Amino acid sequence: ADADVADADVADADVADADVADADVADADVADADVIILARADPIPFDRRLLGTNVPAWLGPERLLDAEFQANTIASGTTLLRMPGGSWSNSYDWAACEVSDEAGCFWTWAARPSDFISFMEATGLGGMWTVSINQTAQSAAAAVAFFNGDVNDQTPIGVDRNGVDWESISTWARLREEGGHPEPVGIDLWEIGNEVYGGQPDVGGSECASFGWEGVWTCDGAEYVEGTADHDGYLDIRRAMRGVDPDISVGGVGVPDPSGWQNWGNEVIERAGDQLDFYVVHQYAFNSSPDTADAVLRAQELWPSVVGGVRSVLSEDIPIAVTEYNLVAVADRDTEQSMTKVVNALYIADTIGQLATLGVGIANQWNLANGQADNGTDYGLLDALDGSRHPQFTALEIWSDAGTSLFPADGRNDERLRFYPTQHADGRWVIIAINLSDSPTTRSVGFSDFPSSIAGHISSASAQDAGDRSFELTEVDIEVDASVVDVELPAWSISSIDVVTGS
Repeated sequence: ADADVADADVADADVADADVADADVADADVADADVIILARADPIPFDRRLLGTNVPAWLGPERLLDAEFQANTIASGTTLLRMPGGSWSNSYDWAACEVSDEAGCFWTWAARPSDFISFMEATGLGGMWTVSINQTAQSAAAAVAFFNGDVNDQTPIGVDRNGVDWESISTWARLREEGGHPEPVGIDLWEIGNEVYGGQPDVGGSECASFGWEGVWTCDGAEYVEGTADHDGYLDIRRAMRGVDPDISVGGVGVPDPSGWQNWGNEVIERAGDQLDFYVVHQYAFNSSPDTADAVLRAQELWPSVVGGVRSVLSEDIPIAVTEYNLVAVADRDTEQSMTKVVNALYIADTIGQLATLGVGIANQWNLANGQADNGTDYGLLDALDGSRHPQFTALEIWSDAGTSLFPADGRNDERLRFYPTQHADGRWVIIAINLSDSPTTRSVGFSDFPSSIAGHISSASAQDAGDRSFELTEVDIEVDASVVDVELPAWSISSIDVVTGS
């Protein structure tokens, strides 16, 4: 992967645990519980777009159109598909690839935009598209027309800086129709460029790092936003895109530390101003295979620092979107194949909880399926060849049980036990509990201000060792005539505690 893995300051705050010293706990038994769910507190919305993933075009049309692959994608619990994938986004000429024009499409064998539409329609999932920063504003606008435009809309897109006439919205909507999709898709989340700050110096200039990986024309945040005499920047591209569909949101490339990469993030935030619809962050936990002890605690150390650092300079009304994350940034350095083991599922499960608690609403794990590296590791939720599920698949799958509201909990647990209480609109509670240790444990869980009985069940995915490559699945029913229930959490486990409370 091509990620910014700048070291994050380790925050001391345990954001998943609320300060409940002043909590009104009516029941004495509840007050003595190990974990108290503050059921009357103001919840944080749990945005289901936190369960996103990435769909790289190199998976090809055959795989995206395969019924078993589609079924596995649905079963993962993912909700949002970011396309066409990583660094390819800056080189993928969507229009040329749609018509298999070998002169403009480097990978005519790869999945086309119409294949992605078919995949979205078959899975019922939403999409996010990344346009190339190397193309013109009118090309990006035509991409919006392709996905979102009406076949009868004759609104002109215009002539670009290179003299190419991009005709009308109808032109590209009809191309979509020719691919078998007459109705607009309605992609509402868009990005301009992928990790542009990481440009290669021979392409992007002297400001680029010597180890740059992106084939882009600039590594300067101000130029990225405002453009140059020879290139369209974020503002012009966004304006053209929203001229086709004013309801879309367009994200700008950011960095986890806004002052890093030659002040990239600060420049993007300042120059884009209120035209920045959301701020994009890519963050991987480690550059190479980590120790288990470091990996399982990394989410609660990393994300408060990253989100806090961005929020210190980014307006509260501008969302943060973490559109790439995983345990290890560089596959070739994951010599222990950590991303294919239970330790990665634990990290990803806690990452989702941390991001939700911090108010982040969009996140895309990298990636749905990738292909195995030479050392045997794999970024994917699924094996690209046989469709088998890696442990990290289970992290999204279990989180997909969560409700739409996230409540605080009294953290009478150590840093290796994480509790994320959620509630569905119908009143049903689902607590996502993560045991980040090698020891099973039992914790009493109570609901504040709820003198009630508790019934339901616990679904757990656990392992004997964090280095295992699969989970053991268990189901345990619970029913007590009280407002406190003892919950057994296996070692190295992610659990969904599904409960119904009654008076």
